[in-house]
Amino acid sequence: MNDLKFALRALRKSPGFVLIAVFILAVGIGGTTAIFSAVRAVLLRPLAFPEPDQLVRAFNVVRGHRGTSSPPDFSDWRTQSTAFTGLAAINEGSFALTGEGPAEQISGAAVTGDFFGVMEVPPLIGRPLGTGDAEGGAARVVVLGYRLWQRRFGGDSSVVGKTVTFEAQAYTVVGVMPAGFRYPDGSDVWLPLSFTPDELATQRGAHYLDVIGRLKPDVTLERAEGELRQIAARIADAYPSTNREGSADVILLREAMVGSVRPAMRILLGAVALVLLIACTNVASLTLVRGLGREHEFAICTALGADRLRLARALLVESLALAALGGGVGLVLATWLSHLIAQVRSAGIPLLDQTTLDGPVLAFAAGASLLTGLLFGMFPAWQAASLAGLSQRLRDEGRGTSGGRARLRTRNTMVVVQTALAVLLLAGAGLLMRSFVRLQSVDPGFDPDGVLTFGVSLPDATYDESSSRADFGARLTERLEALPGVEAAGAVFGLPLSGFRFGISGYDLDGRHLDNEEQDRLSVQVRVVTPHYFRAMGIAIRRGRGIEPTDRKGAPPVMVINESAAKLLWPGADPLGHQFTIGTRLGEPNRAGGEVVGVIGDMKEDGMGRAASPTIFLAHAQFSEGYLGVAVRTSGDPTALVASARAALADVDPNVPMFEVRTMQQLLDDAVGQPRLYMLLVGAFAAVALLLAAIGLYGILAQGVAQRTREIGVRVALGAGRRDIVRMVMRQAASLGAVGIGLGLVGALLATRILRGLLFGVQPNDLLTLIAVTLTLATVTALAGFLPARRAARVQPMDALREE
Repeated sequence: MNDLKFALRALRKSPGFVLIAVFILAVGIGGTTAIFSAVRAVLLRPLAFPEPDQLVRAFNVVRGHRGTSSPPDFSDWRTQSTAFTGLAAINEGSFALTGEGPAEQISGAAVTGDFFGVMEVPPLIGRPLGTGDAEGGAARVVVLGYRLWQRRFGGDSSVVGKTVTFEAQAYTVVGVMPAGFRYPDGSDVWLPLSFTPDELATQRGAHYLDVIGRLKPDVTLERAEGELRQIAARIADAYPSTNREGSADVILLREAMVGSVRPAMRILLGAVALVLLIACTNVASLTLVRGLGREHEFAICTALGADRLRLARALLVESLALAALGGGVGLVLATWLSHLIAQVRSAGIPLLDQTTLDGPVLAFAAGASLLTGLLFGMFPAWQAASLAGLSQRLRDEGRGTSGGRARLRTRNTMVVVQTALAVLLLAGAGLLMRSFVRLQSVDPGFDPDGVLTFGVSLPDATYDESSSRADFGARLTERLEALPGVEAAGAVFGLPLSGFRFGISGYDLDGRHLDNEEQDRLSVQVRVVTPHYFRAMGIAIRRGRGIEPTDRKGAPPVMVINESAAKLLWPGADPLGHQFTIGTRLGEPNRAGGEVVGVIGDMKEDGMGRAASPTIFLAHAQFSEGYLGVAVRTSGDPTALVASARAALADVDPNVPMFEVRTMQQLLDDAVGQPRLYMLLVGAFAAVALLLAAIGLYGILAQGVAQRTREIGVRVALGAGRRDIVRMVMRQAASLGAVGIGLGLVGALLATRILRGLLFGVQPNDLLTLIAVTLTLATVTALAGFLPARRAARVQPMDALREE
């Protein structure tokens, strides 16, 4: 307690030093705590399910790539496996809720009856879905999510037993899940999923199911994976036409949810840890400089009998008190930053919205503050305590020395370390920035300006005929094109950059039936479009024509393909006039496909950094689909069109809700949301590191000038000019900066390799980035050295006499 009182009195005497040190520590501790809270939410916090380490995701594996499962494969896994307490299939989607209140589209999932048994989360009220709910002839039932229950039904517990309308069909509410349960991510409703005998017999190649399971307590992940692979091998032997190259894989559910972002989150945590290390080094430098002004105080303490350990302990307690102050302010900063991070939606990082300062995060903040106090306080405290005795200190004061070469070397080393670490962060930020600029400069293959998009999903109960779906698409686009300012309107089965994929293997090529190997090799993405879709999206027809109103039911089936499909199907030849069909009928008597009437350029549909997939575009009037993304090109602000477009949709069918209303530019921006977030965060860390390095260098040079006043005055008296003095100080700045930059560049060449998976069109050792970093640090070094150099140039010989 005496040491703490001594520390607080000493800090109170130096308010300027305390403010600067607390600010630096708050930035380092607050930033590190905020990023750790995000990393904990995404990677570390246990999933909100009982025994989450027993929850797994099972994948079909085809040619080394994990994918979804088909109903027959899932059925075989469930009946033949013994490693799981249960396996459940999930078909994510959205469902139109109508009836009381406006029609709206609700995110949810159709799940098999053992889904809630696998998750082991009891409902808040009512009961979960069971296996009997998915049997043929069972009453239609639904389980609501907490958020939907509160928003649409006012949290009324009597909702259980009531009838609600989903997809134009009546469902009885049997339960409501608790607030924390939203799996699959974002789900607000769960409906039963069942398979007919015909589906189990014919849909072996229809992969659209996510499969989750719960391991038995005595079963390892490896054993479960081995068992499913054995089952997959038996299926491949029995059904070679669809499963001959198939296998299976089992991973933890959390890994399935966040595995793709794990490396990036670790990089962010490492980057902010470097900022904290720079902050510690900076405050340690300030503490050393401050210690020089307290030499007389230390000498008196030594003379009065204080030993080195006692003095070092007191100074270390002072550093810990300073770290506690910095940690407190940093916690306030971390609270704000964590809330800001939790609001980020466009990055598409799973579980990021759960970022919060819970108990473990607060413990981390306390530990970071303690460790920071030890890091920046221990060495300066011991060095100050190990100085010479009173007589030596008084002799040093009489000579006006700087406190010893050892301490000067220590401070210089700290500046070099700060500069080197700043180079590392600047190099990483520069690479991410160049990568992001490259991504943004990629031609998406369409013109996003002035395009409003939204989704519609037609319920099967009222749109069970292909003619009714085709009629809906035609009437909706006609109504939209009649709105003032609308230049074109079209619809597509899967908008670009929306995460939609629908891949089907080939079946016939120019009348020739493809063998099994050719069918897999000639797989394509399938889209179904209305007339004017290409014009609405600003997609140029390279050859031939687009889908026209004359391409209706009864007319010869036609299709438009992209250039990648043309190269895949007819390499080196003109595809116009050729015939191609795929391995599905899309609800029609004949297999989908037709004659190629047009070729468009490749579009970025899976992401701006991914190559375009071979894609065919069918006529919606010939192969209609009930799920459509609508694109409306307008001459004005597309967001001003939302109300009019909603009214036009209501005129066509008031029970079909509009959802996912976005401009095409927003979709384009969201496609680079993750790279943008990584670039901004690392860029912010780099800017802070650069500022701290500049402050550290400036402080060392300014202190050096103050301590060398007598020497500089003597030099001036002997004839040294101002330029000579400036050159002397700038030479010191340049030498420190050069060493730090050199070490940092060497480290950057090694460390930036970990960014390879986050970069697009840029190599980790990009020369232009390293040159830019070098020039930036050199400029900052020159600026940090200029002010002390100018001050030194103003020293007069009389100043030296006063010092003496």
